[in-house]
Amino acid sequence: MSSRLIVLVDEHWPARPSAPWALVGDDGRLQAEGSSEPRHWPPADDCVVVLAGSQCTWHETRLPRGARREEARLLAYALEDRLLNDPDSQHLTVVGREVEDGGVTLGVLVVARERLRAVCAQLAAIGRPPVAAHAELQCAPGGDAAWHLAIAGHGLVLRPGTAPAIALDPPLAAALPLLSHALDRARAANALPASIAVHAAPGVDGEMPSAAADLGCRFEGAAAYLWWQACPAATNLLQGQFAPSHKRAGWAGRLRGPMRLVAASGAILLLASVGEVLWQRQRLDDLELRMQRLFETALPNTPAIAPAAQLQRRLDEVRMHRGQLREDDLLALLAAYAQARGVATRDSVGALDYRDGHLTLALPALATAERDRLGARLAALGYDAEAGRSDAEMVIRAQVVR
Repeated sequence: MSSRLIVLVDEHWPARPSAPWALVGDDGRLQAEGSSEPRHWPPADDCVVVLAGSQCTWHETRLPRGARREEARLLAYALEDRLLNDPDSQHLTVVGREVEDGGVTLGVLVVARERLRAVCAQLAAIGRPPVAAHAELQCAPGGDAAWHLAIAGHGLVLRPGTAPAIALDPPLAAALPLLSHALDRARAANALPASIAVHAAPGVDGEMPSAAADLGCRFEGAAAYLWWQACPAATNLLQGQFAPSHKRAGWAGRLRGPMRLVAASGAILLLASVGEVLWQRQRLDDLELRMQRLFETALPNTPAIAPAAQLQRRLDEVRMHRGQLREDDLLALLAAYAQARGVATRDSVGALDYRDGHLTLALPALATAERDRLGARLAALGYDAEAGRSDAEMVIRAQVVR
């Protein structure tokens, strides 16, 4: 069974190396927990980091509906006046999306790039490269219409209904002015909650100070605050340039064997194809050389312009001198037609005309499909066949250029 080490780091880590941690199985059950320096953390298959408190801020903004590829640029522009530093120095992660008429409302978690880079680099240096990073703002109890206040030794998180969560610095008494300001804004918007659920971490006093009675809102005790419990449902901040490279390498490692086999097969196929091409080229060169020698023997002192046609013409001349048929003679063309037409030759010709090596046949009973098949058979025998002056006529001639 695999295990996952979840580490909560505050803004002072790693200068103060001790950090709370929880060891969780793949079934989500807690196996061990504690707070110690990295050398005392238990072994685990994966490591997850939770950024505590004010290292992250949560904003909501509205963008016009448009191409998703422009979303990062539009987000940086929309949040520019709400960020303490330049937007280019901040890492933005969309954690919520609500499409409305004419636009889309986005929930965005913001963390400084250098801070996220430093945390990931330090964990990698000690052999604990993180596979995920979450904001405590999103891991704290909440997400429904009610208000929730999570209290831990390292800080407080207020989740005012479905609005973005707010990180408050401890102790609780010092955080009351900010809590009062949030309640005043809700009162002005006629959205004052009837009560606030208070979640105190184990070992932390969740009793509200007496000054809280002046806030005009009731505080009720709720389930204990377990900072690691909601991590599986939280958004992973390690996206884009922060995506864990060792996980990508793990996938590549599992595919390395099949990829090598595919590469080797491709190389063998390529070599075989190259060998085949070279062999065919050699055969072609041999045939061309043989044809050239035959041409020089048959037609001495004659430039080779179209060797095949010139040799065929010479062969026809020799045949004619010896009383044999040329390929474009009447009997040769009729023999080719009879061979191509087969048993259907008899009584198939209505009339014929032979002139200048061209045989024109009148084939009145020949259908179009059969005419096409006849033309293909004649082409296989070395003759061209095309339509004559009418659809019933077919002109047959030798393919050799005169």
